[in-house]
Amino acid sequence: MVGKVGPAAGAAAAVGTDIAAKGAGEVAFQAQIAQLTAVSVEATQRSVTVRTVSTELGSIKKVADERVQ
Repeated sequence: MVGKVGPAAGAAAAVGTDIAAKGAGEVAFQAQIAQLTAVSVEATQRSVTVRTVSTELGSIKKVADERVQ
């Protein structure tokens, strides 16, 4: 009976280690998703800023062109 307890305990430890590794993997995955979301929000904000500036510059250029004509 003693010989069977050792391998069973080892198997239980391996299962516990596997569960812990999966939990750590899930935490790392969620952290990556959070980072990706933050970068996406920042990129969207920059895109809006670039479009706003482009529109303003286009308007200024149009007014300047009309004054020249």
